[in-house]
Amino acid sequence: MNNVKKSNRTKILEYIFRNAPVSRATIAESTEITPATVTTTTAALINEGIIVNLGEAEQMGDNTLGRKRVLIDLNRDYVYGIGIEFNEKYIAFCITNLSGKVIDEIMFSTTYKAVTNITEFIVQNVDTLIERNKEIVPKLVGIGIALPGKLSSNQTELVTDSKVWKSFQPQKIKERFCLPIIMDNNVRCMAFGRYLFEPQTTPENFAFFHVGIGMYCANMIDGELFKADNYIAGEIGHTIVKVDGKCCECGKSGCLQTYASERWLIKAAKLLVENKGSIILNSLVESPEEISIEHIITAYNLGDEIIRGYLLEGLKYLSMTISNLSILINPTKIFLHGRLFDDLEVGRQLQLYIDKDLNFMGNHYGSNIEILPYSPINGAIGASARAIDAYFINE
Repeated sequence: MNNVKKSNRTKILEYIFRNAPVSRATIAESTEITPATVTTTTAALINEGIIVNLGEAEQMGDNTLGRKRVLIDLNRDYVYGIGIEFNEKYIAFCITNLSGKVIDEIMFSTTYKAVTNITEFIVQNVDTLIERNKEIVPKLVGIGIALPGKLSSNQTELVTDSKVWKSFQPQKIKERFCLPIIMDNNVRCMAFGRYLFEPQTTPENFAFFHVGIGMYCANMIDGELFKADNYIAGEIGHTIVKVDGKCCECGKSGCLQTYASERWLIKAAKLLVENKGSIILNSLVESPEEISIEHIITAYNLGDEIIRGYLLEGLKYLSMTISNLSILINPTKIFLHGRLFDDLEVGRQLQLYIDKDLNFMGNHYGSNIEILPYSPINGAIGASARAIDAYFINE
């Protein structure tokens, strides 16, 4: 957890981000900062153009009883952040404003050439993004990079299950730009983007469970991303769901990701196609190397019994893990994110398993688990949120 004492400016800005439009009196009551300090700080923020007065509005509540208060709001286009995400499927770049609105974006499907030259690929496309948006360059506060893993303790290399990112050199990227750069795990970025840019539907305590090529669960506790002192925290794909199950690359047997991650589902589907074991799946692709999670979802919906068996087993283990997560840390909400869940039938089946597994907690608890719309730009948007937080809110 972040124990660094925050300035009153930061506390007030954080509160405005999460609660705007809001009155000065409400800020003072909620943050326990004196009304005088709130008044002087917000006056300075207005003079800088960071926040704006919206005029009087009637507020109803226990203590307001219909009194009119002057509301303030963010100037959403005061500054901007650049966000980047790279993974084995997509490489995404974007610029967002303070509300997460995407001003510009560049999206690529990942290729071998991009992977082997990822550092230079990132530099070139950030240059392109900046060149296309010259008018807002003076307002850029920083760059966030969402990583398919975590940085090593000395910040020099990427620690990840995948072996394809050996050419990634974080220090070289930092040296190429005058803007400050923050790098973090991609799912932690997605979680923070949700927290900062979707405050109306995102509580202070939640878990963000992403399933893609791999899987990870980021935890937000009292408005702060949980961070341990090692690489293990959040690696929910390596929780064991089946004793003596499939052998995982981590050396253990029965890890969740061997049943429910895209990488392992595709691996199983490739073997099936190689052995002509699925009429439906074989009809969708010309070779095993073409298989994607989209083909697997299509085969599932077309009634392929073997693929349905693979997916249903994976969904059961996902539901089991979500149930355990609910019991162990009991977050206010659990967000599920991934291309797999974006399919209505797959999402419906997972929800049925979850409702069954969590039935003992009461009929209401299932509503605390929400499947989010999937988009390959979400990680980059979250990375921009991390940059805005690090270099604007907490400057």
